[in-house]
Amino acid sequence: MGGISNAQMYVRTGGEDFFHKGRAGKGRKEGEGSKSIQDFIGKEEDTDDKMDIIRKRKEEIIDKVRRGETEPSIPIGAGSYTMKQWNKMMRGLDKAIDDMQERIRKDAERAEKKRKDPVTADILEQLLGVDVEKEKSVAKGDLYYQITGKERFAQDNSLYRIADSGGGAFLITDKTTGCVYEFTENGCRLQTDKSTGRTFLIPCDDFGMSGSIMAADDTLKTMLAQYFGADRLEEGELTGYTFRRNEATGIEIMIPKGMEGKMAHILFQSKADVEAYEQLVQTYKTKYPNLVQSDEMAAFYASIEIEGLCHRTATGILYTNAQGVSYADENDPEKNWALLFDEQSEENYRMIMDMMEEIIKSGKDVRERQEWERRIGEKGKNIQV
Repeated sequence: MGGISNAQMYVRTGGEDFFHKGRAGKGRKEGEGSKSIQDFIGKEEDTDDKMDIIRKRKEEIIDKVRRGETEPSIPIGAGSYTMKQWNKMMRGLDKAIDDMQERIRKDAERAEKKRKDPVTADILEQLLGVDVEKEKSVAKGDLYYQITGKERFAQDNSLYRIADSGGGAFLITDKTTGCVYEFTENGCRLQTDKSTGRTFLIPCDDFGMSGSIMAADDTLKTMLAQYFGADRLEEGELTGYTFRRNEATGIEIMIPKGMEGKMAHILFQSKADVEAYEQLVQTYKTKYPNLVQSDEMAAFYASIEIEGLCHRTATGILYTNAQGVSYADENDPEKNWALLFDEQSEENYRMIMDMMEEIIKSGKDVRERQEWERRIGEKGKNIQV
């Protein structure tokens, strides 16, 4: 049984509960048939009768032991606990005390850490809703300025200007190209391409799908560090992008993984890049006045041509993307057509670009729908009707 033996409990309780037919610790009802040994003391039964009664009581006790009904009970207030229940409760209490002491220890460690540095990574992560270390954001300590009331240090020299634009964002002016870039302070990071050693400032969303991407030289990286009040900014490895140059303008683009034929980031890295882009914008405005009727639309066409999504012809614009190919005629809308697949994919885009190259090499007209239909049919591709 452990703890207290039945004999010990008998001595402590005067033996009454020990020999009672009910479970240990339960009171007897008046008129029950079982009696204690004390009920027979002083009576006139002979020795054999008394021994017979004791023998029967022993048999009852043995029977209770077999049934597990003899475990002693410890009274606590209005209730009572068997030794098994008591030990289980004590073990649970010990564990609760150990857990509480561990929480106290951890709380003390956190309090000490906060005392030394009131703006912790944990605080930033909770407020930003991101994993600060994983994102390697250049604005790793951006909320520090808001919490402490300190001001950032605006940067300005002959190459760049960096200034707070409000709302948790900052502007970078590239004075060489005249381009102005806006980044969210807690939503951008520096990443370096191992193959070329070039570093880029990239939005923190999935592969920089939105916002600008900007090449960051050593001067700009130093200015960014000073803007955020750091000796230097952390840099991660650039992954998930491919580079390509537009043949007509020489402008370089960065294509996020899985997005070929859907979108790309244009990199304006010199004054010559900007001039080539502006010239392409004017070409669209001049050559296709019916299709391109505003400066914004001309800039859009120039951008998607650099990204490899449209191509100029003598009489219209050919579109190629991850879902198919189409043509828009400058003078005759009846000549417009589109061949679209059921889904978008990089494979579709590469197949379309290969077909266009084959059509041009064979001397065929890329504006002819029938030529495209024949080639797509030979590939076994389904086209939306």
